[in-house]
Amino acid sequence: MLVRELLEKKGRLIHSISGEQSVAEAIRSLTEKRISALLILDDDRLQGIFTERDVLRCTVKFPDQDFAAIPVRDVMSTKLIVAELGDELAATMSMMIQADIRHLPVIDQGRLMGLLSIRDLVQQVVGSITAELHYLQSYIVDLREAAID
Repeated sequence: MLVRELLEKKGRLIHSISGEQSVAEAIRSLTEKRISALLILDDDRLQGIFTERDVLRCTVKFPDQDFAAIPVRDVMSTKLIVAELGDELAATMSMMIQADIRHLPVIDQGRLMGLLSIRDLVQQVVGSITAELHYLQSYIVDLREAAID
């Protein structure tokens, strides 16, 4: 399966904020939307990602500052690993595991198309394996019944 197919199945809703917004606003958005990552956009261009891990980093980097006074751009992750629509899911999952990341922006010719989480990929893979398992179990039952006849 390709990244494109999973994005079409999942939907392409992108939760984003500006790098100028405060860490407090980002945390509020994460909490209200029940998500764990926000993409940071500037004029519809991907600048970075802000995740739950960045909140933890922020507490270490700015221990005595109010989150409302810290812009997201100061703590967001800017060295992004991205997927493209034509990438295979297996390779994409492997890349995420090796890089120890849980969120992966998807681009097409430099344009942001969506965001995948490791959970999205695991759900798809487990669903595929479960379907294949049921198919194989049914096949084995049919073989046994054919052998009895």
